[in-house]
Amino acid sequence: MHIQVSGQHISIGNSIQEYVIEKLSNIVKKYFAGAQSGHVHFSKQGREFGCDIVVNEGTGRHMIMKSNCFSDEIYNSFDIALSKLERQLRRYKSKLNNHSDRAKLSEITSEAVKYIISHDHSGEKEFNVDNPAIVAEKPAKILSLSVGEAVMKMDLENLPALLFENVKTKRVNVVYYRKDGNISWVDTK
Repeated sequence: MHIQVSGQHISIGNSIQEYVIEKLSNIVKKYFAGAQSGHVHFSKQGREFGCDIVVNEGTGRHMIMKSNCFSDEIYNSFDIALSKLERQLRRYKSKLNNHSDRAKLSEITSEAVKYIISHDHSGEKEFNVDNPAIVAEKPAKILSLSVGEAVMKMDLENLPALLFENVKTKRVNVVYYRKDGNISWVDTK
C-alpha cells in the first residue's frame, strides 16, 4: 500500500511520517489487505493541528474511506482520526460480510455530471438562479444501492448527502444528514 504524508503550513519530519505509515498500514491491512493507497494530510489552524486521512479500499468497489480530526497535538490528531477510520473499516467489513449479494454495492446505473456553483456571499452580486457561475465540473457515477448501503457509503466517505438509485424501487433517492444528527431519506415518485 502506498501512503503519502503531506503538510500545509507545517513541516512534516521523518519521525511523524514513519509513525503514520506504520500505524495506518497496520490498521488498513487488518481489514483490507488489498488497499491501494492512502493519503494523510496535516494542517495547522491557529493552535490546533488537523489531520485528514483518505484511504482507497481498492477491492473493486472503489470505496474511499475518509476521516479527520483537530487536536492541540499533531500525533493526537492523527491517532484520533485513525481511530475513527478503524471504526469505519470495521463497520464496513462487517456489513460486507453480512451482505449475500456484494456486487450490488458497486453497480453503476448511470453516468452524470456534478457541477460546483459559486454563491457570492458578499452581498454585492445577486445570485443568478437561471445562470449560476460554475466553479468546477466533474463526472459522477450514480450507484444502485439499498438505503442501508447508501447510508453506509455516505458515512464511510464522510459525505453530507448521497444520490443513488434504490435497488428495490429503481427510483432515484437521496439520503442526507440533518442538523439534528438524524438521517433523512427522500424517495422520488
